[in-house]
Amino acid sequence: MHELGITQSALDIVLQEAERIGASRVVRVFLKVGEWSSIEPDCVAFYFSILSRGTCAEGAELVIQRVPVTYQCQDCGFEYMPLAGMFSCPNCGSFKGRLCTGRELYVDSIEVENESRSGQKDSGSE
Repeated sequence: MHELGITQSALDIVLQEAERIGASRVVRVFLKVGEWSSIEPDCVAFYFSILSRGTCAEGAELVIQRVPVTYQCQDCGFEYMPLAGMFSCPNCGSFKGRLCTGRELYVDSIEVENESRSGQKDSGSE
């Protein structure tokens, strides 16, 4: 259920940025979601479609990019993706791994349309 609050926060960020740049419509929202973020992308997409109703983000495509879990060995510096249940460094065998990626959750970018005073539409990304 925490996806509701997280989705509302992400939408707030999107709407603030759209207003800041004078966008008339948000076309796409790109989210980065780490595999260990405890976020269900389907729930976020569902809530986004509901929460964005009546805003300039209504109907926007939500693009969720999953970020894999990676570690960096503190002994040899090797970066690796742990295998199921195996957290030792595949290079040197050390168990001194530091989590590098996999817990992300942020709005990476948005694609918008700007309607000029003449009524013509311009599209762009922020």
